[in-house]
Amino acid sequence: MQKRGLHRESGTPSSERNTKKSQCRRRRNILCLLCQICLVIQFMVFFYFCAQKPGEKDFSLKKELEIGLLEGDKDYIFGQITDVKIDSLGNIFILDVKMNRVVKYDRDGKFILRFGEKGVGPGEFEDPRSIALDSSGRVYVIDFQKVIIFDEAGGLIKSFGLDFMGIDMALNDKGNFLILGARDNQLFNVYDREGKYLYSFGDLVNSPKEFAGLKGASLFRTPLRLWANGNKIFVMNPYKYEIWLYENEKIKGKLTRRSPDYLKPELKEEVPGGFSAVVSGNFIFEENNTIYVYYDGEKASWLDVFEDGKLIISKKVKGILSAIDNKGKFYFIESEDYSKICRYSKNKGL
Repeated sequence: MQKRGLHRESGTPSSERNTKKSQCRRRRNILCLLCQICLVIQFMVFFYFCAQKPGEKDFSLKKELEIGLLEGDKDYIFGQITDVKIDSLGNIFILDVKMNRVVKYDRDGKFILRFGEKGVGPGEFEDPRSIALDSSGRVYVIDFQKVIIFDEAGGLIKSFGLDFMGIDMALNDKGNFLILGARDNQLFNVYDREGKYLYSFGDLVNSPKEFAGLKGASLFRTPLRLWANGNKIFVMNPYKYEIWLYENEKIKGKLTRRSPDYLKPELKEEVPGGFSAVVSGNFIFEENNTIYVYYDGEKASWLDVFEDGKLIISKKVKGILSAIDNKGKFYFIESEDYSKICRYSKNKGL
C-alpha cells in the first residue's frame, strides 16, 4: 500500500500523462511537417533558378563544318551574309547582300551554284533582305519592294511587286506567302503563289518614343525576323525580350524574360532621306515543345532554350544564329576575320 501511495505522490495522473504524450507527438509531427515544407521550398527554389537562372547546365556546341575563305576560290568568298536557309536534303543557301547573290552548297559544304547580281533588271537584286525555300526546290528572295522567284537551278521564274517594304518571308500552312512588313498598320501580309495580295493581320509593335516622330517610323514597328511552322508563327519584339506566338493567325501568347544583357534600341543618326538605328538581332526556332531563342546582348550574343515554356539554358554564343536544320544542326554567321558560315552540332544531353 505504501508503495502505491508513494508512486501516486511522485507521479502524475494518467490523463495528464496522456496529454503530455499527445503534445509531444504533435510537436514531433509539426517538426516533421516543417522539415518537409523546408525541403519542398528548397526544391522549388532549385527548380526556379534552374528555369530562370540556368547557370552552367551541360550544353556545348561542336563545330563540324565551315564555309568561307579570306582569299582564294571566289565561290567561297563572301561580302556580307545576312540570311541562311537549309532545305530538306541539307543543302545550304546563303544570301550575300554585299555581292547581291544567293550561293548554294551541299550538306558537306561543296559549292553547287550561285545566282543573282546587282541591278534592277529581271533576276537582279537591288536590296535583298531574306530568302525562303519550298519543298519543290524553289528559292524566294525579298528584294526591297518585290519578291523574286527562282527554280532549283537558279533560273528566274517570275517576280511580283509589293506596296510596302518586305522584311522577312516564309510559307504558311496553306502554301501561301507570309511576308513580314508594315502595311496599313498590319504586321503579316499574305499573298498567293501567283503574287496576288490576299489579306493582312497582326498588330505592329509599339516603338520607343524617339522613333515615333521619324519619317518612315513604321519600319521600326516590325520585328526583324519571323519563323513559321504549320499554323504557328513566332516573332520577337525588337525592343524587349518578348516573343509573340500566333496560331491560326491569332495571337495566342507571349513568352517574356528579364534579360540583364538585352541590347536596347539606339537611334544612331539621321541621314538624307532616312535614318539608322541599332536594335537587337534575333532568331527563333521551335521543335517538339522546345524553343530556341537567339538574341544580341550589350556585351555578348546569347542562345536561350525553353522547354514547355520554362527557361532551361542560357548560353553565350559566337556569331549570329541563322538556321537550324531538320537534324538539329545549328548554322551561325561568323565574321571575326572574314564572313563565313559555321555549322555546329549540340551535345546529346539537350
